[in-house]
Amino acid sequence: MLTKVKIVLIFFLPGFLFPCAVCYGNPDSPLSHGMNMGVLTLMSVIGFVLLIVAYSIISISIRSKKINKS
Repeated sequence: MLTKVKIVLIFFLPGFLFPCAVCYGNPDSPLSHGMNMGVLTLMSVIGFVLLIVAYSIISISIRSKKINKS
């Protein structure tokens, strides 16, 4: 019975279903700006980790070539 009441309230009171500014697409909202900065932060962290992995692979490659020459 309680679930039926919840369903009726959701369908007949659309004020509960308004999306936030990020989902709705307001580009001037502080929520949208915060989401964009969060995405950029995560991308920079992932890029930094990938650069460290690439540097370590190149460093190991150079060291192994030096050891093989001597």
